[in-house]
Amino acid sequence: MHYIVLEAAKLVQEHEDPDEVITKLRTLSDTVNDLFVVDDLQNLVRGGRLSNASAFVGSILKIKPLLSFDNPNHSIEAFEKVRSMKKAKLRCEQIFNEKLAKVDYPVRGMVIHANAEEAGQKWLDKLQAEHPDIDFALGYFGPVIGTHLGQGALALAW
Repeated sequence: MHYIVLEAAKLVQEHEDPDEVITKLRTLSDTVNDLFVVDDLQNLVRGGRLSNASAFVGSILKIKPLLSFDNPNHSIEAFEKVRSMKKAKLRCEQIFNEKLAKVDYPVRGMVIHANAEEAGQKWLDKLQAEHPDIDFALGYFGPVIGTHLGQGALALAW
């Protein structure tokens, strides 16, 4: 959303027609992708997205659900489960690389963390080294999404 808001401000300052601004922002919004990795399942339980039993089993098995807004409802939904944070991040990178291969426009990336700045920075550094042509930034989850995902959550957005 950060980049969409900046683009909106730029278009308004350029005195674009309001209908044209909305059209351009919708087009830009359609290019945004995101993948979230939840580290601690307890916040999903507290938010009603996961049962206590599922969280218990998931915690024992070190399950890290992969979530995304990238669905018809534009709500956070789980689409895959991976064992361990390392494997979850690797799966996010694989999906990122697959989607990158299909785009024909410049891409910006962002690693977002929930009170896990060091882990976020390490992941960003790895991604930046693998994709030197992409400008990556580090961000943090605000309180609303952070509350749902829980401390230690990471996301890759582009």
